[in-house]
Amino acid sequence: MIAREDAKGFEYDWLAVDAEGFVAMFSTAGAGYAPAELLQDPEGFDSAIDAILQMPVRNAAACVRELPPGRVNTWKLIAERGVFAFDSDPLGGPYRLVASPHVPVLATELPSHVSSVASRIVLSNVLFRRATELGERQIRR
Repeated sequence: MIAREDAKGFEYDWLAVDAEGFVAMFSTAGAGYAPAELLQDPEGFDSAIDAILQMPVRNAAACVRELPPGRVNTWKLIAERGVFAFDSDPLGGPYRLVASPHVPVLATELPSHVSSVASRIVLSNVLFRRATELGERQIRR
């Protein structure tokens, strides 16, 4: 478990499910809102994200954030496996869509342990395929 104040300044990635059952990964960039479920089990979210990245490429993805040569673009890789990718800013603020799968994956299509972790955070008022920006208030429910 991580205290909220101890998470500041460190990058954490977490998963959530939207109102349609699609999955997204969120990167805090050190200052984005970190849900309590992430703070309680960051290793569980890391393990689930690693499992998604081990899955075969599912489809093409649109990615608005390119990285310098030699850096791994996890947002694009995760989107190629059907998961939306949102990133925050090191100074805080909302999460912005950075990579979008052409064919999104439902949580129920993922391995059960991954689906279980992603389903800890359900954003029942959000549709990832329509969202370009998500603020703390939308995530807090």
